Amino acid sequence: MRYLTFLLVAVFVAVAVAATTLLATPPAAEAAGGGAVRKCGGGRISLNADEKQSFALHNKERRDRNLKPFCVHPDLQRAARAHSEDMIRRDYFSHDTKGRNESQCERIRRFGYRYRHCGENIAWGSGQQGEPDIIMRMWMDSSGHRSTILDGKYREIGIGTFTGTFNGTPNATMYTADFGARR
Repeated sequence: MRYLTFLLVAVFVAVAVAATTLLATPPAAEAAGGGAVRKCGGGRISLNADEKQSFALHNKERRDRNLKPFCVHPDLQRAARAHSEDMIRRDYFSHDTKGRNESQCERIRRFGYRYRHCGENIAWGSGQQGEPDIIMRMWMDSSGHRSTILDGKYREIGIGTFTGTFNGTPNATMYTADFGARR
């Protein structure tokens, strides 16, 4: 009887530990460093790890200069992700959509964002050169990119990343940051 009691207690403890571990383990995106951030208008929106880190770095640069932080707008997010993926898949690097004769602001509007002001930064890198902190450093070292990040008229952002082979370089991550202020 003692053995049976011990066995039941051991099984109960094992099940309790397994259940606690399963419930405490974050979803794959969060475990990899991604997760939800503040969405414009309230609520949360999910970003992958590179997008989430890039978003945090954008807001750090703004806070360091007493500028209001960005929120992520779903339309800008969809436009940025789609552009990064398109540039990798069709092997080009441009603010204009290849083959569509479409500027960055026209593309942003196509994704439903009605802007008063819009802007965009793009970059890519492979391996460590494709990490969000390196990309942000490159943008902040460029006067044009830095001025877009720090422009107080922009309040909303979408950051899209996509990794693949670009220009013959494997494991290249493409970044698109779309900025806006709505009408």
